[in-house]
Amino acid sequence: MKRKPWPLIVLAILHVLSPIGNILANTFLAQVSLSTYLQVLFGPQELIRTSIFLLVPVICGVLIYICKKWSYYLYLVLMLVPFIYSYYSWKKQAMNTPNLGLYLILFYIVNLAIVGYFIIPQVRKVYFDPSLRWWETKPRYTAEFEADVTWMDKKEKAEIKNISEGGIFIKTPMKINTHGRITVSFKFAEKLFDFTGEVVYINKNSDPFGYGISFSLNDEEKIELKEVIQVLSEKGTLVFSKIPTPEDTFVYWIKKVLTTRKGIVPEVKN
Repeated sequence: MKRKPWPLIVLAILHVLSPIGNILANTFLAQVSLSTYLQVLFGPQELIRTSIFLLVPVICGVLIYICKKWSYYLYLVLMLVPFIYSYYSWKKQAMNTPNLGLYLILFYIVNLAIVGYFIIPQVRKVYFDPSLRWWETKPRYTAEFEADVTWMDKKEKAEIKNISEGGIFIKTPMKINTHGRITVSFKFAEKLFDFTGEVVYINKNSDPFGYGISFSLNDEEKIELKEVIQVLSEKGTLVFSKIPTPEDTFVYWIKKVLTTRKGIVPEVKN
């Protein structure tokens, strides 16, 4: 998969569209026409309530889609706003609308179920660990040239396999772990480059081992790296596996959800 997970996209869309569902549900519960309800809803006296129940879900949907650490926390905070407002509004009118409490409970059970989805560790990690957000990966280009790697005062030859603005993938006989800084030095277009980073991925199934390195560059080094990327881009060495595939489609995801329980893996047709 090369794009954001469909569950996050669907949840974001449901949040954005939820005000429409709320309006239709409240129209039914109030037993009035839609036009009458909308006139009351957008009246001056209902400005606060309208803002909360129409804007907050939309903002929450956007926060889900953004998928950042700060958007996760802000989402949880905003989810409390309509609940608190509804609870105190119901307390004031409990005598006149005794059944409203039941509807509120049912409504927020659904919301809590959605929040519970975000509490699942596998989902929450995507918000807290940028390395897991595969859709943010920069375009990667095949490189195929030699380099020198320096790690823990050790130096060894390496072969660069591909490179992007975010990092590089190399193969080297040197056994490296994820501790300590690593420097990759190579000559490209008659110019010497030295980029520093840290190992974030190790492929032990290849010979020699493969290492994914995330760069830590200053502004000048970023400019230099972009020069390399520009040349590789002009040569047409883009790794096409980074382009979305049929497995990224909504239809494939739906088939996967429906067939997983049966132990069937949906086929992908190119």
